[in-house]
Amino acid sequence: MLLAVLAYLIGSLPLGFLLRRFNVLHVPAAPLSMAADFSTGLAATYFLPKLPYFLARFGLGFLAYPLANEAQLGASVLISAVLGHYFSVYVCGWGGLGTSLIMGGFLVLTPYAALVSFALVGLVLLVTRKMKYASLCGGLSLPFLVRYFYPLDYIYLGAAILCALLLIFTHTSFIRKRPA
Repeated sequence: MLLAVLAYLIGSLPLGFLLRRFNVLHVPAAPLSMAADFSTGLAATYFLPKLPYFLARFGLGFLAYPLANEAQLGASVLISAVLGHYFSVYVCGWGGLGTSLIMGGFLVLTPYAALVSFALVGLVLLVTRKMKYASLCGGLSLPFLVRYFYPLDYIYLGAAILCALLLIFTHTSFIRKRPA
């Protein structure tokens, strides 16, 4: 439970917004925000599942007792971070679309599927020149790629399906506005 709450709060951090607001690096806003979200997903999915073992070394294992294996912890941390990104507690319930956060998290969980998905994002971006189409295609292809590269890992497949459904949910206004 502690890991899910921490992942939600880390996913809720408006790093992309703050970096765009105080743009000290003088980088265009969209790549800066995507890089911040990507690194948040990468760091949360890599470090938070290791927290119970770290706390146990100091005799504080009761704070975050691992009731699951590392795959289950990683998938639940990613889902919690994505939900925190969508419904941020720091920005009055408003958050981002979470595509970069999902891609960063899946790079830790299922690297082969994520790398092929990145290649698909690049291909769609070259063809359409629209990042929204490219990121949506990359995120929606993740369940198929996870099933192909990791056929027996149903935990990651479930996380990929849930993330794809969340992407569809957050992109419905974009899909509806698209001209026919």
